[in-house]
Amino acid sequence: MKKKKWFVITLIVFFITRAYILKFPPPFYSDVFHDYRRYANMWHSGLIPYLKHFYEYPPATLPLLYIPLLIKNLGLGHYYQNYRFQIFLFDFILFLFIFKAINKLKTSSLSKKLALGFYLLTPVIAKDFFYEGLDLVFIGSLSIAIISFLLFKKKQFLKRCFFYSFFWLSTSIKLMSAPLLAPYFFLKKLTLKQEIKAFAIGFLLIWFIPLAIFRSSLSVMFVFHANRGIKYASFPGYIVETINYFTQSETRINQPPDFQLTGPVSDIALSIVDKTFYLSIALVLAYAFYIIFKNKNIDYYKFSLKIALIYIFTIFLTGKIFSQPFHLWYIPLIALFPFKSIKTQLVYILLGVWMLILDTTPWITINEMAMFINPLPWKFATYSLRFLPMIVLLKMSFKLSIKNK
Repeated sequence: MKKKKWFVITLIVFFITRAYILKFPPPFYSDVFHDYRRYANMWHSGLIPYLKHFYEYPPATLPLLYIPLLIKNLGLGHYYQNYRFQIFLFDFILFLFIFKAINKLKTSSLSKKLALGFYLLTPVIAKDFFYEGLDLVFIGSLSIAIISFLLFKKKQFLKRCFFYSFFWLSTSIKLMSAPLLAPYFFLKKLTLKQEIKAFAIGFLLIWFIPLAIFRSSLSVMFVFHANRGIKYASFPGYIVETINYFTQSETRINQPPDFQLTGPVSDIALSIVDKTFYLSIALVLAYAFYIIFKNKNIDYYKFSLKIALIYIFTIFLTGKIFSQPFHLWYIPLIALFPFKSIKTQLVYILLGVWMLILDTTPWITINEMAMFINPLPWKFATYSLRFLPMIVLLKMSFKLSIKNK
């Protein structure tokens, strides 16, 4: 009865917070309203993505962007509301998995309440982004894949098929999760033949149809991103802009979505970032394999979350692209991790809330171009406070315990 009562309470809180997000969309700009709707209308008029126009997202995003238009054409709702509602439905499914996983963890009652509270309440802080893009479906798919290590103890082959299906789904929303496949593959409890079979089933369920339709045309995704510069919101962009306060050598290109600086410092930085980004991913994978082959007593669920946290904070700091919706990526991962101490859990929660308030809400308004310490404006200070928590959380993630008790 106690578990049932606890579920009812959390379910009520979930619907209250999500109703608030649905009722109060972002007041100024939405990718859904301005970009996704445009893409859907282009496809409806006969322009084929990848083949007849550049499209930067992987193929599982196609139905996500197109179905709201089909529903609208049936006379039900409007594109914007339909899109947000389908993300809400996915969020509800993710919530059920997260609730089940947290209650299965061998942590204290307080730790469970903190974890659920973090997942239920932080979306209210990030409401202007939570249902506005693809990021929740991306990280939610990866999270459900990881949760399978915890929830499904028996029927190992079916569990691995489930894992690979949701993992491949995450890659078909955003390719950024793909490198994690390497260490996750070696968390197998099957024979190599069975593991490859589960791997192939999951891959074909998600990627077979897109590959059959578009084939090599899918490569335009890589061309699009290879040609992008350093985005203004990224950590390398922050470094370039800080240097530019002293050199005044760079010029801002007022063109979405990157609004990057151009100039000699930017050119040098881009050439460095193109190398260090992939090097940083390689180092994370090397560290993951080091753990796998050094330790025989690994909790696969803890390990998967730990490496995912290390990976995302690493690419946040080394990638040339960083956007505000990326903050959604760490919300379910922090909620799901079974921290050894409440103190560590609270640090993750508080730093996560700090970043969300600073970067996803209009709650704090500062004249960023006013002088902080000449020639550094307040923008330098606010961006420093934005990236400092990422560095702290990255360092802390290396210390997370992954031992199987």
